[in-house]
Amino acid sequence: MPLYKLEELEHTHGTIQLVDDSGDTLQKKDGFVLCPQPKLNDPNDPLNWSTKKKIAALYSILLLSMLCNFCITGLGTGFAQLESDFGVGINKLSYLISATGLGEAMGCFLCAPLASKFGKRPVWLGCSVIFFTCNIWAAVAKSFASLLCARIFATWAAGTSEPLSFATINDLFFLHERGTQAGVQGMWLTFGSSMAPVVCGYLIQAAGWRWYHWLVTILAGVDVVLIFLFFPETQYPRNLHTSMDITHAIDDASFQSDEPEQEISKTVSTINSSPAYSKKKTFMQELKPWSPVDPDVNLVGAFIRPWVVWAFPSMIWGVLAFSLNVACVVVLLSLQPIYLAEIYHFKAGAQGLASLGAFVGVNLGALFCGHLNDLLSHRLAKRNQGVFEPEMRIPVIIFPTVIVPLGLILFGVGIKNEWHWIVPIIGAGMVNFGLPALPAIMSPYIMDSYYPLAMDCLILFNGFKNFVSFAVGFAVIPWIDRNGIVAVFCILVAMMFAVYVSFAFLYIFGKSLRKGDAQKKIFLF
Repeated sequence: MPLYKLEELEHTHGTIQLVDDSGDTLQKKDGFVLCPQPKLNDPNDPLNWSTKKKIAALYSILLLSMLCNFCITGLGTGFAQLESDFGVGINKLSYLISATGLGEAMGCFLCAPLASKFGKRPVWLGCSVIFFTCNIWAAVAKSFASLLCARIFATWAAGTSEPLSFATINDLFFLHERGTQAGVQGMWLTFGSSMAPVVCGYLIQAAGWRWYHWLVTILAGVDVVLIFLFFPETQYPRNLHTSMDITHAIDDASFQSDEPEQEISKTVSTINSSPAYSKKKTFMQELKPWSPVDPDVNLVGAFIRPWVVWAFPSMIWGVLAFSLNVACVVVLLSLQPIYLAEIYHFKAGAQGLASLGAFVGVNLGALFCGHLNDLLSHRLAKRNQGVFEPEMRIPVIIFPTVIVPLGLILFGVGIKNEWHWIVPIIGAGMVNFGLPALPAIMSPYIMDSYYPLAMDCLILFNGFKNFVSFAVGFAVIPWIDRNGIVAVFCILVAMMFAVYVSFAFLYIFGKSLRKGDAQKKIFLF
């Protein structure tokens, strides 16, 4: 069975003519060349949808992403009640949080690939319904084992939202818009994890832990309706040779198109003078819960390819950096309820309010780094004669490189020395700054660099860190008991700084790595 190179599957390499003042051949918006080039006269191309329609579709699915993390972290403030109800110790109760990482990972690797074959709409609808049902199960669970299983299956369904939401951004928005939208996605994703303890602390204190899952059930039911009404199918049969290659900046012989220059010119002319396509789908047609099956997608390949992209060095770096950042946040989530109760004597409601530091951190990280990486890449492209390179997004990583390790130091040292409670809360906010910041930078970088494999790369990028989250959640308490909190946080700081600071290597050599990646014969399908 022959193996194929990335450039043989789809000829795209990430180097784009983003700013072009030479003529009006290419479609532009706000001074930027549109990449990919949309079909001019096709109202069913998601890139041609109105801004309102795009935002309605995106926000309906981002709500599921938010609810997934809301479902995971909010229960931590109810451990005292759960210990009384089920007669289970605090270490075992922590499985209710840590085991959900396994559920999210399974959702990424076992559900998300189905969207490549069957479309995103049926996967989004199916996962939202399962998430809704499993939260009803959790709310009425009669045993610890039943509650644990309900939460694992709920996050299995909702965990699909992480890679699929970024892939949906890839469907709906142009290259020059992806950074900002990835930041918005990161804000929604982490909004759930940071706000859940704030809301649920007082809810659980007043009405009991079961009402926490009833709240998630109500919100999940609303989201099922929103997805059904406002999320049409976003996958589109786009020919990347015409929609991407004509915007490529050819500055290296190894990246030259297989098509002669005059043929590319004809392609551009054809696209811009093409007749009307199919009629615009009606609202009722878009409500169909199924989508056309793509006959060109090999389903086995869809499940295998996310593991194959480990061969790309930039993917290794991105997955490692993101996984470490998530591991640090899991450590904080595991320790915060314990130490806030033992050292500062916080009750459930006060523990929830302590998560406001994380809430501020994730919002700053998402909005600042997401929008900044678009602004920076636009400016650098203009300086580079209008040519955009994906590596132009990378320098923004300097902010989490400095902020996250400092936050770890504040949290660890503050708790060890029993400093004022505001110190570890500020530290937690700084650590959480990096949680949406890194994917807001790296997800657009991945989509720009490996556009034909965006779904596969995003599945690995988001899915593997969930395995790490699962493992760290089980290991953190025994690790601290054995080595002490200072030693653990020193190790985390050293690892985070060493990995983050190496972004300079990716910035300098990223283009060469992409060239090598395009030539690797590693794909069966």
